[in-house]
Amino acid sequence: MHRQRFYSERIERIDPFTGIRVVQITSYPTPSVPLFYAWPSITPDNRRVIFYAARSTRRGAQMDLWRCDTDGLNLFQLTEREERYGSPTAVLGLDGKTIYAFWGDLTLTSVDVETGKIEELVNIERYSKGYYPNNLHLVDMGRRIYVELRSAYEGGGRFLKLDLVTGEVRHSDIDATVIGCDQSTGRLVIVKNYQKVAAVKRPDGTSVIRNVRPEPMTLWNTDENGGDERYMCRLDMFGHSTFLGKTSVWQGTGQPPERCIWLVEPGKEPYKLVQGPYFWHSGPSFDGEWIVADTSWPNMGIQLIHVPTNSKSSPHFRTLCHDNAEQGHAGAHPHPGLSQDGRVCVFSSDMTGVQHVYVAHVTDQFRESVKAGELDNPRDKQM
Repeated sequence: MHRQRFYSERIERIDPFTGIRVVQITSYPTPSVPLFYAWPSITPDNRRVIFYAARSTRRGAQMDLWRCDTDGLNLFQLTEREERYGSPTAVLGLDGKTIYAFWGDLTLTSVDVETGKIEELVNIERYSKGYYPNNLHLVDMGRRIYVELRSAYEGGGRFLKLDLVTGEVRHSDIDATVIGCDQSTGRLVIVKNYQKVAAVKRPDGTSVIRNVRPEPMTLWNTDENGGDERYMCRLDMFGHSTFLGKTSVWQGTGQPPERCIWLVEPGKEPYKLVQGPYFWHSGPSFDGEWIVADTSWPNMGIQLIHVPTNSKSSPHFRTLCHDNAEQGHAGAHPHPGLSQDGRVCVFSSDMTGVQHVYVAHVTDQFRESVKAGELDNPRDKQM
């Protein structure tokens, strides 16, 4: 247990183009980033946000888990484990009371959001086969956790199913890793033929990192153990993709030249929810009503999309705020995520020169304007 309170670092501003209040909740000159945007990192009462913060500015610096109120006050460091544990890979439970995290010793722990108390639950080293946890996926209201194990340098992956009630661990024997859990049915989305990256020479003699596996990566819908496979689509149609909250729909951004959000419903062909700027990383609200997406080439700000009212003839999305991120490398991507009800957005930006965590507060008035189909600039929206 660490639980150390720090003075507020918040810097508040109003986005000059959208009128949305944005709170920079970290400003100390070490990097801070939100948790993975596919799952809410904001407590269900929208009071607190969980994030990672580095101890120093050196490469590979250890990350710790922190929490802060979404208004930028009550900044707390929850963990400070020894260097041998490395940095965590974490997910927040739906009740907002417990964080589940893996550390470098491959032990799953629970971290109490209020006190920072750490409890070791299960070690998975003998099941990992040299892979490391990339993400954690909760299902069955947090009673089970699926562990996404993969390595882009070795190629391939596998996944584990951990029962938090019984302590049972089950592992897959197929060359696939899980990237999402359907909260309504318990079924999974897995990736087959996960990439192996290596430096490849280009005709001009320079090198570029590419996937060197000949088989394309594909998405499959399976039962909770990886059986009863149902083909969905190729992974490379997406830039990035996740479940649409607690629904059975898969959503994600299109790869260039597409400028869209794709939806894939069970048993149906993929279709475009909305077209416009180049949507980059798209995070859903848990209720599946809203999607927030950063943009690139060019950066046109973070977009808020209302899923139920969208149609080809009437696109319903608006610029929520401008992240002003440099975007040149993965550490500078905004990766926006939403609260369970879509009223709070968390993202990161290096607009100050250091990666920090920001919170945008989505007003009812703004939400209603998106539902009504109000436009920022009609030329930005392809009908």
